[in-house]
Amino acid sequence: MLKNKKAVWLRSVTSFCLMLALLASTSMVALAVGENKSMAGVIIVNGENTISNDSFVTLNGERAFSGRTFFSSGVISTSEKAAATIKLGKLGYINLTPNSVLSVSISENNISGELSAGNAEVFNNEGVTVNVKNTTTNAAVIPSQQTQTTDDDDDDNNSALGPLLVFAGIVAVAVVVVLRNNDDDDDRRIVSPVR
Repeated sequence: MLKNKKAVWLRSVTSFCLMLALLASTSMVALAVGENKSMAGVIIVNGENTISNDSFVTLNGERAFSGRTFFSSGVISTSEKAAATIKLGKLGYINLTPNSVLSVSISENNISGELSAGNAEVFNNEGVTVNVKNTTTNAAVIPSQQTQTTDDDDDDNNSALGPLLVFAGIVAVAVVVVLRNNDDDDDRRIVSPVR
C-alpha cells in the first residue's frame, strides 16, 4: 500500500513538473514574438491544383498549394490555368491572373515588387504604400485600391489567452488523471491466500 502511494505521488510530481515546463515554454514562445516580427504572405490557389494537371502556382520555383506561406519576399508565378490570391495580412492582398510572374517584397506598411508577366491587382489597406512596377510590356498592374482593414488575425494583440487556455486544459486533464488514479488505488485490496 505504501508503494502505491509513493507511485501516485511520483506521478503527480512528474505531471506537475511537465505542466510547468509546458507553461514556461509556451510563455517564452509567446513573449519572443515581438513587435518586429517578419511579415508573411499566404498564397491561395484559385483553380484546380493537383499534381497531375497543368493548373498550378509556384513560389520561388517550387509548386505551392493553397495555404503556402512565405516571409518577406518571393517570386510567385501562375500557370495558364491557375490564378492566385496572395493574402498579406494587415497590408492587404494581391490577385494574380493566369500566366503571371510577380516578384513581391513586403515589409511593415509597404508592398513592393516587379510584375514581369500577366496581370496583378493590388488591394492595400489604409496607410500601406504600394510600389509594384511592370518590367515588360506584356504585364499590367491595376492601380492599387484601398480596402477596409478587417482584423481577422487573432494573434495580432499578443494576447496570453492562448497559452493560458492550453495550461488550463493541461491542469484539468492532470487533475482528472490524479483523481481517477486515487479512486483506483482505494478500490484495490490486497487479498492474502493465507489468513
